[in-house]
Amino acid sequence: MVNVVACDDGRVEKLGRGYTVVACILWSRSPLSLELSYIRVDGLEASSTIASMALKLSLKHDTIIEAILVDSLTIAGFNIISPPTIKKLTGIPLIAIYKYKPSSHRLEEALRKHFKDWDIRMRVLREVDKAEKIETRKGELYIYTWSIDKERAREIIENLQVHSRIPEPLRLAHKIASEIALIKQRLTS
Repeated sequence: MVNVVACDDGRVEKLGRGYTVVACILWSRSPLSLELSYIRVDGLEASSTIASMALKLSLKHDTIIEAILVDSLTIAGFNIISPPTIKKLTGIPLIAIYKYKPSSHRLEEALRKHFKDWDIRMRVLREVDKAEKIETRKGELYIYTWSIDKERAREIIENLQVHSRIPEPLRLAHKIASEIALIKQRLTS
């Protein structure tokens, strides 16, 4: 049995000035609990928000979490997830899962065009070039890990794959956050 927290954001307007929903799911064989929060699009609070949500889930269920799963080191546009910050705040390793090989070069081009603080964000995003290809029973992925062995990360991912290459908790977190963000958008339009 693997206990993880998977976090993903909802629909995001590119270079938006608003907020979107972030869903974090505590998963142990199946979903146990859910935490929702708002996060600023293109802000800088992703690490503290995700860390807080993961700790709430862990304490609420008195559960040791083996890893936090995210689908990128960016969330809510270019709000940056810092693996060292997550580990420092929670003590929990992080696994960023990509369907395709990420490139810091493409990220840097976009950041330079739109952000005065692009260099601060790039300090973390240069790490994506260290993402490694793994083969899973559902196909290949690229992962970036912090404080967890690559082979253990692969085992966790395979254990959580159900319908696709993306682990089920992460797929579900994305779906929930997207649906809630869409409802919020309809209500405020």
